Amino acid sequence: MNLRDIVQWDTRALQAVQRSLSVRAATIRFVQDGLADIGRLPAWQDDAADAARRRFRIVADDLSGEATAIAVVERLARDLVDAVTHLKAEVGGLREAAAAHGMVLSDNGDIIDAPGPPVDAAATRRDELRAAARALILQAEDLVADAAAVLTRAADGAAEPGETDRPGTGLSAPAPPPDGSPLDNREYWDALPAAQRREVIEQHPEWVGSRDGIPSAVRHEANVSRFDDERSRWEAERVRLRDRLDRNIFGGSFTDDDARLWYAEQKLRDLDDLEKLVRDHPDGRLMLLDLQSGERTMAAFALGDPDTADHISVTTPGIDTTVASLRGMTDEAAALKAETERQLDLAGRTGETVSTIAWLGYQPPATTGPGNYDVPFLDQNLGRGWLLDSWQSDRATAGAPKLASFYEGLDIASRTPDPHITALGHSYGSYTQGLALQDAGPRQPVDDAVFYGSPGFDANDESDLGLAPRHGFVMRAHDDPITVADGFGRLGPDPVQTHLEQLSVREAATPDGVQREDANGHSEYPRPSGNGELRTSGYNMAVIVAGMPELAIR
Repeated sequence: MNLRDIVQWDTRALQAVQRSLSVRAATIRFVQDGLADIGRLPAWQDDAADAARRRFRIVADDLSGEATAIAVVERLARDLVDAVTHLKAEVGGLREAAAAHGMVLSDNGDIIDAPGPPVDAAATRRDELRAAARALILQAEDLVADAAAVLTRAADGAAEPGETDRPGTGLSAPAPPPDGSPLDNREYWDALPAAQRREVIEQHPEWVGSRDGIPSAVRHEANVSRFDDERSRWEAERVRLRDRLDRNIFGGSFTDDDARLWYAEQKLRDLDDLEKLVRDHPDGRLMLLDLQSGERTMAAFALGDPDTADHISVTTPGIDTTVASLRGMTDEAAALKAETERQLDLAGRTGETVSTIAWLGYQPPATTGPGNYDVPFLDQNLGRGWLLDSWQSDRATAGAPKLASFYEGLDIASRTPDPHITALGHSYGSYTQGLALQDAGPRQPVDDAVFYGSPGFDANDESDLGLAPRHGFVMRAHDDPITVADGFGRLGPDPVQTHLEQLSVREAATPDGVQREDANGHSEYPRPSGNGELRTSGYNMAVIVAGMPELAIR
């Protein structure tokens, strides 16, 4: 199968087959109705009539089998018309995009230079075209395999009445590529026709809800649809663990069942919190929902549409942040979004849009939770506190690739050419953010980064982070206790001693004429002050998210 095969598929022939089958089905229904009417003649009651009725039933049964086979194939033809039309349009669009960049899309999906001077031969553009072509070829191969299976079942008389109304009996959506990159995921989704996209959301929401590169509205719908199933799963797990503990005379003394029960109950509370968050923010987007891969729930929530926004911020939190904290993070994201939009308006850029995202897609170190789940046994029994916990690197090392993928997915899924993406990292989250920026590879989607209340981020300047000069910023309050951790350099240089630009968190009158309060301690940086205005630190974040760092207070 190649792109030429897709282009040469004859949708008009498929439509003719579908119409012919529809007429044949109508004829069969007419004959069946006629046989039934004759069999019901009230005056026809002798032995010959009974024998005729038996023969009618045999004929009617044969016709029913044929009608079922015809219905299955007719639906297949109808679905194929839609799917092939979509694929042909996608191939045409790819070829136009390749030509616009001085390239040619070959039939096997390879990219070659067109004759003449190249217009734009960027490696990222080549990768996008190649990935899209490969996704279309895979989708076409899946259509052929599904069609062959349906036709074989119909020819063998294995089709069942009413099966066209059941999912999975016609053209079924393929699963996304295993371990696919954000680009692979986007091209997979783009290759699906509308009917298969709907099938994935309704029947396999776990395929797309947390996949980077998939449109945010799709991820939100898929994730929200999983609430009931996840609740049932964890309620059953809670019952199972309670039963095990009740039957064990030692309780949980020699097992982790009591700890597992604590986390199962916590995940049920997390679902309550997430459902309320979604209800309270109907325009928000739940871009990540993971209750399976760790002891803590992971989630990400966006305000505004990141797929169309000109400016996107992603905030990564630190120690002891859980789903219960997402409400506070979302309130802070709302304040940041409003201030960023206000600054854009003041600059005469009212047409530019903003999306702010609270990302908890990893498991920060925690100082709560029973058993040995959250902290090593020795540290737990020594009573390790949050300050010492900030020195541990394992959670950030595990979370950084996920955050890097999330950044890339935002860029890939965006319908805005080159959206302005700002990474905001607080406390231990800033360390995770620093590692993620270094893990971005050649395609760095992040434009600006702000590290605040940071214990370190394993970098000394922008070049270490894959950022352009003067696009990395640090803020730290004079009384932030994180300075104790900074002084040891366990997670890299002391942030305020790096070559990144240091921004003020002091009280100040900002260029917009607002008198802003200072930020004190470890947690006030993004929070509004008593008068409802963002502090100097929050204002600084807003103008950087808006792409106007020249307005920041140094």
